[in-house]
Amino acid sequence: MESDAKTARIAALNAEIDAIHSANTLYWRVGEAATLEARAEYRSRLDRLEEIRSELAQLRSLTDL
Repeated sequence: MESDAKTARIAALNAEIDAIHSANTLYWRVGEAATLEARAEYRSRLDRLEEIRSELAQLRSLTDL
């Protein structure tokens, strides 16, 4: 992957992490009153965070070569 493309992808993933964090902050404020739908969305965001972390690790390992 070219350096510019990799840098852009990392920036996009970091922006997505920030958006997920903002959504999670709202969820955490609601606490126990969260709806089943909100809880499912939260779990989905956690799954996406794992995917993002994995992709970032791959991108970083390309730099280490």
